[in-house]
Amino acid sequence: MKPIDASPCAQVEVDFWRELAEIEAESIGWTELEEGCYLHAGSDQLVIEVVGQATASMVDSNVLWVL
Repeated sequence: MKPIDASPCAQVEVDFWRELAEIEAESIGWTELEEGCYLHAGSDQLVIEVVGQATASMVDSNVLWVL
């Protein structure tokens, strides 16, 4: 008998939270470059920060968010 695998439920939850974060990012002006990759231009500086999680404190920065 094959054991029950809980990972499909866990993956659904991970996908849900990722999609919610993407919707939130787009709603505050982040530009989707491709799936899982967003750009926010918040200043005229020539520096772009690469992050794994977007936060409201990044509003005045240039940020590349990679999921």
